[in-house]
Amino acid sequence: MNARQNEVCLLYSESDKAIASLLEDALNYYSINVWQAQNISIGSKIINQTTEMLDKAKFVIVLWSNNSVKSALLKSLASEAKKNNKILIPVLIENIKIPGEFLDIQPAYLLNWDGDHENEQIVKLWRLIQDKVLKYRSKKVGFNQFIAILGLVLTGLSVIIAITPPEVRCFFKLQCSENTSSEKTLKSSEVTSQSPTETDLPNPIKSTPTPQPIIENPLPNKTPAPTLTDKNNPSIQQETGSQQSVEVEGFIFKLKSCKRLNENVKCDVLITNTLKDRELRLYGNYTSKRSKFLDLEGITYPADSVEIDAIKNNYYVSTQLIQNANVRLSVSFIEIPLQVNKIQVLNIEAEGFDSPKSLKDIQFRDIVLSK
Repeated sequence: MNARQNEVCLLYSESDKAIASLLEDALNYYSINVWQAQNISIGSKIINQTTEMLDKAKFVIVLWSNNSVKSALLKSLASEAKKNNKILIPVLIENIKIPGEFLDIQPAYLLNWDGDHENEQIVKLWRLIQDKVLKYRSKKVGFNQFIAILGLVLTGLSVIIAITPPEVRCFFKLQCSENTSSEKTLKSSEVTSQSPTETDLPNPIKSTPTPQPIIENPLPNKTPAPTLTDKNNPSIQQETGSQQSVEVEGFIFKLKSCKRLNENVKCDVLITNTLKDRELRLYGNYTSKRSKFLDLEGITYPADSVEIDAIKNNYYVSTQLIQNANVRLSVSFIEIPLQVNKIQVLNIEAEGFDSPKSLKDIQFRDIVLSK
């Protein structure tokens, strides 16, 4: 996959130039062309050049380190890229906390990376960039192809109409001036012929039978009877209850299973977004926000990790959910005593980005652990 020139822009602090060059070499190894915002400092030419490249770029990689988080200029450029709907890819090269306004984006991790092109983390970063580049291009190319095909169809129709003789156009009802004029005259004559008859006395008498089918309307009015049976749908309600389904803020969470493997437990949940495309964050074990379960003895076990869209993290994962598409979430627990064979309450901690509040009451009860 060869990224077009200026599609990917790399932002970094001056002190991180060495690892930025290693990252550029690694991405070039995978045929991804990267433009470096060189020497981010107080310099008008550098700032202007960087701003121009950010305007052209579709994807922006930001290297976060102890030095870059202190750079007001780098944070300003990253914030501007986010506001302009650029696809932002934060990369942690040191164990630091990302600035608050970028916490809603899942970062890539290159801690203690030595420049190895086949390193697991660099391969994940390459796949992440590749996936985002291809998705962007497919949408753009698909729209352009649709416009081009529509233009060809309209052009072809106009040419066919232009070169077709009037007799053929009339036969295919594409254009028939005589028929249209005759139809207009017939309609006008019918209106004029009907207008005097409306004044005659027999016509109102003949029109009186027409209310009779209206009196017979109770027959179609009886059709709501099936809708009453649809509203009373205990079979559907019982099915959703047995499958442990919960709906919160337009997200449907359906528990598939909780399985034990030795001292590890993994619960799989199917998530469906019923509203427009939007982003969702799901927490594993992250400070004050964590998924967990309660056993029959009242003991709480926090989640060890969460996984969705092939991205696994101990703290949290964020993903873009397409409307009415199912996505599988896996919540893992470790060091669970063997005598625990049933979950009293499983609580999934999640947060939607269209609302700053956490999604509450994502709970499943009385779950038997299977093997």
